[in-house]
Amino acid sequence: MEIRKCKSTLFASVVCFTIFSYAVAYDPFDPKGSINIRWDVVSWTSDGYVAAVTISNNQMYRPVTSPGWTLGWTWAKKEVIWSMAGAQATDQGYCSKFKGNIPHSCSKIPSVVDLPPTAPYNQRFSDCCKGGVLESLGQDPSAAVSAFQLSVGHSGTSNTTARPPKNFFLLGPGPGYTCSAATIVPPSVSYSPDGLHKTRALMTWSLTCSYSQVLASQNPTCCVSLSSFYNPMITPCPSCACGCQNKNNCEDNDPSSVVSLKTVVQKNASILQCTDHMCPIRVHWHVKANYRAYWRVRIAVTNFKYRMNYTQWTLVAQHPNLNKLANVSSFLYKPLIHYKTSSRSFSQGKFTSCVKLASKRKIPSIVTSNIEIQRLQFTFLAVLYCLILSPAAAYDPLDPTGNITIRWDVMSWTSDGYVAAVTMNNFQMYRQIPSPGWTLGWSWAKKEVIWTMVGAQTTEQGDCSKFKAAIPHCCKKTPTVVDLLPGVPYNQQFSNCCKGGVLASWGQDPSAAVSGFQVSVGQAGTSNKTVKLPKNFTLLGPGPGYTCSPAKVVPSMVFLTADRRRKTQALMTWNVTCTYSQFLASKNPSCCVSFSSFYNETIVPCPSCACGCHNRKNCVMSDSKLAHMAGINTPKKDNSPLLQCTHHMCPIRVHWHVKQNYKDYWRVKMAVTNFNYRMNYTEWTLVVQHPNLNNVTQVFSFGYKPLVPYQSVNDTGMFYGMKFYNDLLMEAGPSGNIQSEVLMQKDQNTFTFKQGWAFPRKVYFNGDECMLPPPDAYPSLPNSGHVNSISILQKAASMLLIMFSLCLSLS
Repeated sequence: MEIRKCKSTLFASVVCFTIFSYAVAYDPFDPKGSINIRWDVVSWTSDGYVAAVTISNNQMYRPVTSPGWTLGWTWAKKEVIWSMAGAQATDQGYCSKFKGNIPHSCSKIPSVVDLPPTAPYNQRFSDCCKGGVLESLGQDPSAAVSAFQLSVGHSGTSNTTARPPKNFFLLGPGPGYTCSAATIVPPSVSYSPDGLHKTRALMTWSLTCSYSQVLASQNPTCCVSLSSFYNPMITPCPSCACGCQNKNNCEDNDPSSVVSLKTVVQKNASILQCTDHMCPIRVHWHVKANYRAYWRVRIAVTNFKYRMNYTQWTLVAQHPNLNKLANVSSFLYKPLIHYKTSSRSFSQGKFTSCVKLASKRKIPSIVTSNIEIQRLQFTFLAVLYCLILSPAAAYDPLDPTGNITIRWDVMSWTSDGYVAAVTMNNFQMYRQIPSPGWTLGWSWAKKEVIWTMVGAQTTEQGDCSKFKAAIPHCCKKTPTVVDLLPGVPYNQQFSNCCKGGVLASWGQDPSAAVSGFQVSVGQAGTSNKTVKLPKNFTLLGPGPGYTCSPAKVVPSMVFLTADRRRKTQALMTWNVTCTYSQFLASKNPSCCVSFSSFYNETIVPCPSCACGCHNRKNCVMSDSKLAHMAGINTPKKDNSPLLQCTHHMCPIRVHWHVKQNYKDYWRVKMAVTNFNYRMNYTEWTLVVQHPNLNNVTQVFSFGYKPLVPYQSVNDTGMFYGMKFYNDLLMEAGPSGNIQSEVLMQKDQNTFTFKQGWAFPRKVYFNGDECMLPPPDAYPSLPNSGHVNSISILQKAASMLLIMFSLCLSLS
């Protein structure tokens, strides 16, 4: 990189700043600057020691900014961290060999971060809980210190047997620091708050971490531009001063491309404004005015990074005239004098501010992409073929990866078993578990019992007569577990519990597609080698249809704390996968589809006895007095339906009506009718497969999401109700109907009304496939063959013209 020598000493400080700021670890402006880490052993324990660790930032102008420092090391032996105060390890590690007390971290290479300022009082330690932020020593010495306490086990218990950790590393918050080896130093001396009592550490070792900008980044992170009152030319930052590796990911200065987001992404990934220099920070030095005895300079700092603001920033400049600085406006200033020479030909100073340098503008988050989709042709033979085969197997071609996964995480060992957190995730895109909710069962491998449960309960306690003092929650060999209701007391709740067993579909609401509970198991194994997995899992959702795999041991689950700064790990984890088969749930469909269109007066009804006619003797006529009796909508314990008498005898009918045809668009009206007097449907879903769903323009009254299980095909969509408007489909009767319209844009290469093309290939309601009419019954075009509004108007105009001509001839 070539740097021109300035002709005037007015800009010498800026040139020196760009030359020396990143070349080597040694900083000529701060020759003694480093971060010192002191490890004081304050007491010995039965298997180790308790130590106070202090991090002191002795750098005059380099702070450790948010998200703060991360300190790591490698243990010399097989040490573990029993507990910490004022900080936490980011990863708990694998602690399955511990039965009673579980260590805070079992990792061989722990990484420690500071606690946030909101940490509870009982978790604090002196100089802790700043979110890892350390001020520079020159700016605020009291805020340049951070500390925490840790209790180390499986370590030496004396000065001769304790080993200092090795291979220390420090992130502040990114790379750039190189740490020395820990060396034993004279024990530290500390004083009581009143200064009268002096205590000495039992053992102390210390290490030093120095910063090198070339290790942090191969390119500079800031540049300098120059201007003056006596020359109209502005000298900009050099082109690609900070490297041009981000040139393809930068954002222009067009405000219309900005969406109001300020999210800071992981790893401090930056989005830069597109500039010629491509630097996150630009410092502009402007020689503003010249007086008789003084001269004035204006300094401007600009942030071009959208995902970073700078709190308590520092700016260091070197110039020979800083030894006679008269006044600084808006900034704070401190001289930095490390070389006390008699000539004082060069001085350097640090400018700071109590105001944070915020991101220049909001984060752009608009992303666009053009996708070419292969056009598919369907025939009625294929539709009939799929209709025959789809209910017969658990595999769903519209949701090939859909399943319910049950994860069993052993969180701790007890004297006779373990405590486990059980989580159910509904990964089915459009199949929910409605009220009265899920029922989970299994068989114990040995003679296990359930001592307690939180967030769920077993439906039967079983025979616990052999227990005298503490009575288990359940002694059955094959327990059956259900979710608790929403109104249970707080001390009985667990995360993601207490929804009455209702699970939303993953495509509709992922946050509501999870359920969880905690179970304490006794008379079981107390280690990974002795514990036996439950077997013969069953799942009702709420009726039959699910088949569950055997439990399988998988890598232990890793959990993130709420602040996402620490990872903990289960002692043991096994998974069970349950898949749905409509054929196992019911031999007959649970819904049917009827068709109609504007170009044909014929209404194609649902097939006769589409859902079986076994309920025909117990149905209710819509005009009978029984349909209006009180209590008719009360559900039965066995969830048996009470249907309105129809020729199809289905609880649900979906009607698809081709309503209108425009030049570039066409409109469809959908109506869903409930014929079950004992069932309403909350958060219902309707899935439709049609080739023109890749061009949905607008959906009225319903919510809509495309389902793209195969990236090359976009022909399936999920419709669902709007919250607090029509997400509840009422029982049979005047209110048991919901409807919406869909506007779709035509693809002139494929669009046609011939051969039933305008009607769906598949329809699912609440995850169950509905029976469609036979293809030869679909509404057909009139014999003239062409249907659109323009041709009909032309015919009408021709008839009027003929009649007008006859009138003229008669007159």
